[in-house]
This record gives sequence, structure tokens and C-alpha cells, in this order.
Amino acid sequence: MAVEIRENEPLSRHTVFRVGGPARFFVTADSREEFIASLRAARHAGLPWVILGAGSNVLVSDRGFDGIVIRTTGGTLEVAGSRIRADAGLPMARVAAEALRAGLRGFEWAVGVPGTIGGSVRGNAGCFGGEMADVVRTVTVFNTLTGDTEEWSAEAAEFGYRDSAFKRRPELAVLAATIGLSPGDPLEGQRRILEHILYRAQTQDIGTQSAGCMFKNVPWGRRGIDAGRLAGRFPELLPFGAHPAIPAGFLIDQVGLKGRQVGGVRVSGRHANFFLNTGGASAEEVIMLAGIAKEHVHRRYGLLLEEEIQYVGF
Repeated sequence: MAVEIRENEPLSRHTVFRVGGPARFFVTADSREEFIASLRAARHAGLPWVILGAGSNVLVSDRGFDGIVIRTTGGTLEVAGSRIRADAGLPMARVAAEALRAGLRGFEWAVGVPGTIGGSVRGNAGCFGGEMADVVRTVTVFNTLTGDTEEWSAEAAEFGYRDSAFKRRPELAVLAATIGLSPGDPLEGQRRILEHILYRAQTQDIGTQSAGCMFKNVPWGRRGIDAGRLAGRFPELLPFGAHPAIPAGFLIDQVGLKGRQVGGVRVSGRHANFFLNTGGASAEEVIMLAGIAKEHVHRRYGLLLEEEIQYVGF
């Protein structure tokens, strides 16, 4: 199978952040067969590889990536009863819409994830109270070390907060996922999706050059956190006591960094966990601003912010 390979392709053209240097080689895989062929080629050539879906939640180094970048697009979607099998390159929003068209509920929250099925499985993406761990039943995986296609159960995927076995084992590439939903009223589902879209429009910088949430929220149950003592010292955190985590955006806002800018990158004035490329931002500037946010939050709250975005080429 012939796959077009481009050399020295600027990755800033393929990320929502519009930041990043060139890929040594760049491949667009429009089907599962092309995806696997590209992975095999990278393995055969002994080159590092990275998968790029929608280009959100990614920060590419100014130096670029000295290997093969495989961009997955499209794929097939099949509905069987209350289950949907979707290829890795399909956008989350499209799968959410197809689920409602099939009379299935429970995936409406996915309209708020600006990524693909593959990336969302890898990072256990979620929003509006839902996450992939809630719905994934099986995951089809290509193991680049063995050259085998494997079928994984949800339990084997070891989903955690914005984490999975696929994120910890870089030799694994997600090819597809089967999600389990429930029959329900499509009109009610459409109403819920509209609510999600309106909320995002009111609270986030939709349509801007941003990687999405820069940092993970801080779980109350993280090792080393005494929830009672922390809330006692900082009463502003009490409203989040019933939530599983403290929003990173709230913490960044509380230390006064909304609107803070380094070069061409600025902390959003609407949602402090969004960093915006105001024009010509570099990855180095993003790293510097992220470091400022981490330092200020740690200095005030004693909490360490952990990046949610994926670093490529660093």
C-alpha cells in the first residue's frame, strides 16, 4: 500500500495551538490499513513515531520531531445494538452525533472533547462529568513491538484520571474502540448536547489557537494531600469539596495569572487553564508560562500542577 510521506512538514500547521517545528517525516493515514502500514514503516526504519489526531492537547517543540508523525483521519463507524465501534481517527463530536442518530444515549458529553477517539482513549478524555472509562468496552490495539493487532478489555486498559495503559506504553497504538451506551430519547440527547455547546461557548475560548486544558485538575485523593487540612487553610476551596478534584483553572485564577502573557502566549481571561497563542507564540514561551503557573500555585497552595497536554519532540 502506497502512503504519501512528506519531509520537514511544519507541525504548526497540524496542531490547534499552531505551535511547533517540522516533522522529519509526516504521514496522513485515512484508513486503518494505512495507519498500520505507517506504524510498520516507522518500526522497520528504526525511527521514533508519534500519532497526531485532531491536534488538540498537544505542544510540539520548536525543534519539531525527528521521526515519523502519523496523522489519523476518518475511519469507519459501526452500530450493533447498544454498542458503537469507532476507528481511532473519528472525531469525538461526530461519534456523539451518530450515537444519537442511532437512538443511543450516554455519549453526549463527548461533544466537548475536541479530539479523536484514539487520542481520547489514550488519555481517558472527559468533560461534563463523563469520561472514556465510563463507556469503553473494548479497545483494538496495534502492538508495534510484535506487529500484532490485539483486542483489549476495558479492565486491561487500566483507565485512570486522564491516563491509561496506552499512555504509559508508547509501543501501543489505539486502532479503534467499542463503546457501550443505552437506548434513550434522541431529542433529550440533542437538548443536552446543545446545553454543553452553549456552556463551552460561554466559559471557554472556543475557536482560538489553544491546546485546550493545559493542566489536569488536582484530585483530592492524590498522595500527599490532606483534604481536610487543605480546605481548612484555604476556605475558597470548600465549594469543590463535593467534587473529585480541584479545578486547575480555579487555582491559576486565584493566584492572579489570568491575562498573564509571555511573548505570544497568554493565560485566557475566561478560563485560566487555557493558554492562548495570540500570534507567533513559541513552544519555549508556552513552557515558560506553564512554569510560572506551576510555581505560583505551588507557592500558595503547596499543590503541584501536572500537565494534561502531551509534549512532542522535547
